[in-house]
Amino acid sequence: MIYEMKRTVRCSHIGEDGQMRNSALVDFLQDCSLKHLENEPVISPFFEQTGCIMFLISRQLDIVRKPKLDDNVTVKTWCYELNRLYGFRNTVIYSQDGEILIKSIAGGCFIDSSNMRTTKVPQEVIDRVKLENKLEDIEYTSRKIVLPECEPVVYEPIKINRCFIDMNRHVNNARYLDMTDEFLPDNACVKRIRSEYKLPAKRDSIVIPRVFTGADTVTVDLSAPNNKSYAVVEYTLE
Repeated sequence: MIYEMKRTVRCSHIGEDGQMRNSALVDFLQDCSLKHLENEPVISPFFEQTGCIMFLISRQLDIVRKPKLDDNVTVKTWCYELNRLYGFRNTVIYSQDGEILIKSIAGGCFIDSSNMRTTKVPQEVIDRVKLENKLEDIEYTSRKIVLPECEPVVYEPIKINRCFIDMNRHVNNARYLDMTDEFLPDNACVKRIRSEYKLPAKRDSIVIPRVFTGADTVTVDLSAPNNKSYAVVEYTLE
C-alpha cells in the first residue's frame, strides 16, 4: 500500500536561507508515515486491538533539492520490509513536476505501549501486510551510527521544555534536528542526514550535545548526564 499527501510549503516551514528547515522536512515525512499507519488495513486494526505501537529507531534523509516557499509537493510513503520485530519504509517528497526532492529510509520497532518494551507481532499478521518494492535510487546505509574517534566539543546542556514534547510525551524526532542543526557551520549545504534514536528524552531531561567534526561530516551525540545517548545525528556536507 502506497499512501500519499499533497502539501504546500508555508512560511512556518522555512528557515533563514529561504528553504525548508531540516526539521520541517522530517515533519512532512512523519506526518505522511503516521497517516499511512492509520490507514493500513492490517496493522492499524492490530494496533487498536493490542495497544502495540511503532517506535522510530532510525532515519536516513537524502536531500536532492530542498523545497522553497509556496512550493506544492507530494509526499509518498510505503513499507518495503516487515518482520515480527521491525518495519522499514521509504518516504519520498516530489515536486509538482514529479522531480524527486527528498528520499528517505526509516526503521521502526514494535513496542507494547503498556510497558514500552519491544514486542513480537504474530507472523500471521505480518504475512497479511502488502509490501511494496524498495526505492532503488538511494544508498541503504547502516541504521547504526558509529561515533568518530576524534575528541568531541561538549556544549552547554539543553533542558527539554514543553515545546519539544509531542503527544507521546517525549521529544519528537524532528525536534532533535532543531537541536543539532545549531552545530552546523553557517551556510552549510547538507546532502544527507542520518539519525539514530536510542532513548526517548522526556520533559525536564538534560541533554548534553557532544559534537564531532570531520572533513565532510558533523556528528552530534545528544546524551544524558550518565553518557547514555538519546539520539545521534550525522550530517554529510557537500
